[in-house]
Amino acid sequence: MMEPLLLWGLGLIKSVQTIANPPLTFFIKVITQLGAVPVYVILLSLIFWCVDEKKSFRLSMAVMISGWINLALKFLLDQPRPFWAAYDPAVGLIHERFGGLPSGHAQTSLVMWIIVASWGGRKWRYIPAAALILLIGFSRIYLGVHFPTDVFAGWLIGGLICAAYFFLVPRIETTLKPGGLRAKLMVSAAISFLMILYRPVDDLLMPGAALLGIGAGYSLNVHFLKFRAAALFGRRGTAKWLTLLGRFALGLAGILFITFVFSRLLPGSGSGLYRIFLFLRYALLGLWVYTGTPWLFQRAGLVERG
Repeated sequence: MMEPLLLWGLGLIKSVQTIANPPLTFFIKVITQLGAVPVYVILLSLIFWCVDEKKSFRLSMAVMISGWINLALKFLLDQPRPFWAAYDPAVGLIHERFGGLPSGHAQTSLVMWIIVASWGGRKWRYIPAAALILLIGFSRIYLGVHFPTDVFAGWLIGGLICAAYFFLVPRIETTLKPGGLRAKLMVSAAISFLMILYRPVDDLLMPGAALLGIGAGYSLNVHFLKFRAAALFGRRGTAKWLTLLGRFALGLAGILFITFVFSRLLPGSGSGLYRIFLFLRYALLGLWVYTGTPWLFQRAGLVERG
């Protein structure tokens, strides 16, 4: 049933690649990296440290859930990619793992930038957001790692996640507020457990573990540290930007340190111990960003104490 669509998509990829040249391919590879996991980790952390901690938390949870849904569907559907041997290996200008449907770059970029564009109520913000979403989706087709149907499916699922986000988030927050810290920790742990229970393989551990660290870390911050990104001692101009730069540098150093240490500690892949260490790494990264850094910022004089 899918075969005619995939062959049509392969033909479209080949048509798009007729305009390929080294400078354009380099530019497209840069664009496609804007939809990669490391970029989202840095952006979400930056928003938490320097812009708005509550918006960052909501956005991070949406992105983690979107990432899990995407990976779960890839494993479930196990759809081919254009550069697989059954189609045309020559179209793959870069290579990716797993099945292709739906496109994670297309899906997560839509979730990320539509939610960011909604902040502040200025409708013109949707224009650059839409342009970036379209560019990232196009980059996946140009590079031959996704059929157009993969990209369209990613956008569709991302749109559904955004709709659920705007409808459910206020209701969930209202429901959890009376329960206090315990209720928030229990909900974070329950969602993480269900995500991992579905299929506890290496790559699906990341969103579930990170969600647990983010949920627990943000809840601890709200109840004990009370970090606010806007708390800058009234600093303005150069002093304000130096403070924000100090936060970013300290926070990023911690992320790199945790990543480096766990990369050295990880045992051989595929074992139960490997998965435990992998889970701990992602959970600890979430805790570091949402609890560790606010504590450190307070000690370093980079934020007013709660």
